[in-house]
Amino acid sequence: LRISFRAYGGMVQAVRGVSFDLHRGETLAIVGESGSGKSQSIRAIMGILANNAVIEEGEILYDGMDLTKVKEEDFHQIRGKRIGLIFQDPLSALNPIMKIGQQITEVLHLHNKMTKEEARNRALELMRAVGIPDVERRIEQYPFEFSGGMRQRIVIAIALAANPDILICDEPTTAL
Repeated sequence: LRISFRAYGGMVQAVRGVSFDLHRGETLAIVGESGSGKSQSIRAIMGILANNAVIEEGEILYDGMDLTKVKEEDFHQIRGKRIGLIFQDPLSALNPIMKIGQQITEVLHLHNKMTKEEARNRALELMRAVGIPDVERRIEQYPFEFSGGMRQRIVIAIALAANPDILICDEPTTAL
């Protein structure tokens, strides 16, 4: 996979020929220095590259599909449900004007077609599973009311909510 960005001075290479395989049941860790393209590779897999990004070469194969060819309107069937992502920065990953409970249950409504009560119960369960104390009270709070580590736990709960086939973690323990 090769990814570049259109910039004022021309094309800037971000990912220069990365290739890997991940099979069911495996864990894969990608290690590299800052700026080596790890996060951009993840963003390409999730179909969320910046507008000035160009996939110059390569393919991202998942379940018989080349994700580089999937249209944005079709990606909602994959993103979250089949491939989950725990973002590196929980503050920017969470909606600041939406209660935590709403953000978790939104995923459950969208992908699992749960009732409101089922989704709330599952959200409480997920919050407990990631170590959030006093979940009955905390589910009604906003992201700013949580510490960085607790926000990271919420992002983990959201990523786990749809029970994805693949869970991608972009430095998930940074704020913990």
